[in-house]
Order: sequence, then structure tokens, then C-alpha cells
Amino acid sequence: MMIIDFIKKNRKAFYTYGGLILAVIALIMLAVIPQTGVPYNNIAIDFGTITLGTNDIPIQIAWYAVFILSGLIMGAYLAYLEFKKIGWNTDLLFDALLWAVPLSIVGSRLYYVIFDPEPSYNTFFDLINVHNGGLSIHGAVITATIFVIIYTRIKKMNVWLLADILAIGFLVGQIVGRWGNFMNAEAYGPVIESQFILNILPNFIKDQMFIAGAYHHPTFLYESLWNFVGLVGLLIIRRKRILKVGDLFAFYSIWYGFGRGAIIEPLRVGGDPGDALRMFGLPTNVVLSLTLFMLGGLIIIFAKKRFIKDQPYYVDMFVEEETGAVANEDHTV
Repeated sequence: MMIIDFIKKNRKAFYTYGGLILAVIALIMLAVIPQTGVPYNNIAIDFGTITLGTNDIPIQIAWYAVFILSGLIMGAYLAYLEFKKIGWNTDLLFDALLWAVPLSIVGSRLYYVIFDPEPSYNTFFDLINVHNGGLSIHGAVITATIFVIIYTRIKKMNVWLLADILAIGFLVGQIVGRWGNFMNAEAYGPVIESQFILNILPNFIKDQMFIAGAYHHPTFLYESLWNFVGLVGLLIIRRKRILKVGDLFAFYSIWYGFGRGAIIEPLRVGGDPGDALRMFGLPTNVVLSLTLFMLGGLIIIFAKKRFIKDQPYYVDMFVEEETGAVANEDHTV
């Protein structure tokens, strides 16, 4: 009875998050089941090619783009629901997305180009050509963070509260977007030596990770699962009177930064030699991820005690459903 009562009490959350999980599963099935062989075709829709000068440009929609955009839409939907809960005008979210999304794509590409260990960019077309990949989530996160700081200053919003909301969206986007790497047969680690891992991996994942005559660790999957665990944890504790405004983003930085920098990326470096971006000879994503990890720790241990003291609890920012009153009306910082 306790379980039934819990489900009834939280049925909206079960509908929302359960629906999103089913949507991701359905999307993976849609991408994989119609395939007739491996490696899977990474193009979802092919409109042919057009010729511009001496370049034949394919007009295609890749599964990578489908998964990335799906993760973005899901993250934006959850942010929309949260905006309503705290009483913010949802137009602020849509206005922000109109700027943040294209800027993050540009930032993602620039990050990749700057740290590409095998650069081959001879023309402007080479710089913008992402047909064969060449985007980095770290570039998108950095760009989005800078944009949020500027946007909240202009709109006089609490930057830490918005960062908390977007942290959930980042995790959702990273969970779903990694399946785009799966369809590209990239973001993998070294050859799997463990028979146990081979036994528990689904066949469709093993088949796609069969590269150069051997099964490789699907680090895309490990990262997706790591972020899923972090997402579930944050979704649970953000409804408790435990975290203050800014803590969600800090814990996101710690969780994602540690998982990516200390677990996933070191394993991934043992896969495709050209798969790891480099900075002064070091794997760039390891350096940036561990920096993000330390930044999250600094926010919790130092910044929030010295510079942004007396932030309200996250749950105290919610609008009271019965009266329509805002529990804490000071949404600025």
C-alpha cells in the first residue's frame, strides 16, 4: 500500500519521467531495428546532395543530430515545467533557447576545432563542416554557461537558480545525445577483455562496437548510464529541503566532471587514437572535466560561504499551488 500511495502522490512525476524514458527507448529502437547490418547506417534521412562550387554537399539528417536535438527538447521541456513551478515567465526560457542553442553549437564546434589532434581545416567550409562529426559537449557547456551569466544579468534573474534548472537539462541532453555517438560508432574505449562485460552487453551494442576485428568498450554507454544515475539522484534531492540555490549546479559539476574526467575519458583514450582531443599533449576533455569537478567543489566549499551566502533553499522558490503566491519572491541575486 505504501508503494501505491507513493505512486499516486507522485503520479505527475511518474508520467513525466516515465514518458521521457519510453521516448528515448522508442527512439533507439527506431534507429536500430530497421537496420539490416552493422555498422549501422548513421543517416536518418537522406535528401541527396547539392553542388556549391566544387563541393558536393550532402543534404542529410544524421541520427547524431536526431539524438542531440531530442535531448535538447527533453531538457527544455523539463526546464519549462520548472519555470512554471518557481513562477518565472516561460517566455524567458524560450527567448534564452533561441540564443543559447545556436551559440552552443558554434561553441561546441570551435572547441573541437581548436583541440583537434588531427586538424585538417584548409577552408572555411572545412571549419563549419560537421557532416562527419566534430562537436564537443564541453564546448557547448562552456558557451552555455557564459551565455547564462550574461542573460541573467540583462534579465535580472537569479543566475544560480537558472543554473540549477539548466543542470538537469545538461544531464538529459548528455544522456540522450551519447546515443548519437553510438550510431556513429565512436566514443569507444579499448578492446574488452572481460567475458562478464561481453555477456551482459546487449548484442546490438556489441555489434556496433565491433571495430577493427574486436569488441570495444562502449564508453558512450558508460557515460550515459553515469549521467542517468546522477540525474535520478538530483531529481530526488532537489524536491527535499536539503539543497540551497546553486547547489544543484555545483553537484552537477562534481558528478559529471568526476565521471567524465576520472572514469570515462581515461578509458576512452584507449580507443580510437584520434578520438581524444588534445591540449599541450594531454587529453583536453580530461583536463576540462576535472576542472569542472573542482569548480563544483569550490562553489560548495568556498564561493557559497564567502560570496553568495544566505541563498534560499531550492524548494522555497516554488510557487504555492493552492494560493498562487510565491514562496520566496526575491528571484534576483
